[in-house]
Amino acid sequence: MTEALIASQARARFVVTLPQGPSRLGAELLKLSGASFTTLTNTSDAFLHLARRAQKRLVIMTPFIDTAGAAWAADIFEATSATGKILVIRDSAELEACGQEGLRLRNAAQSIFDYTFQHERSEGRPEIETFHAKIVLADGIAAYVGSANFLYRSREANLECGFLLEGDAVSAVAVLIEAVLNIFAT
Repeated sequence: MTEALIASQARARFVVTLPQGPSRLGAELLKLSGASFTTLTNTSDAFLHLARRAQKRLVIMTPFIDTAGAAWAADIFEATSATGKILVIRDSAELEACGQEGLRLRNAAQSIFDYTFQHERSEGRPEIETFHAKIVLADGIAAYVGSANFLYRSREANLECGFLLEGDAVSAVAVLIEAVLNIFAT
């Protein structure tokens, strides 16, 4: 197989955050799959992998953030050598409630965009355009798409699932993120 063909093949790894122990789910996974369930990629490890892969631009898109999540996002931006560090969030005012960690994230990010727009519908009712997607994109070559917000519960307590994508599987994610970022360029 040629290197170009290998580089373009889509690859996906299942990424999870398991509830902290004692966890009924953790116990059941151990029963079903033995030690092999430890081969699941941890969400925090996946995000760090993306930070290290990014050379030009790392984008974090999360609708919700809390103090622990602001620290988590700042850690990720601080771990990358990418010069473009972009946070897309519903309401950046949430960062003020995060205190020092919110300030740390503001300093670590190159750009922060609020993705919440109000439109008038034909019936005259206002409609809010926003998002619920959770994406981390490294240079359009690797991405996480899943359920994890940048919240304490998403990092430490909830069952969160997603996929770490590389190769051709990332192109659709990259196009979506580019469209989102283009909204803010006008």
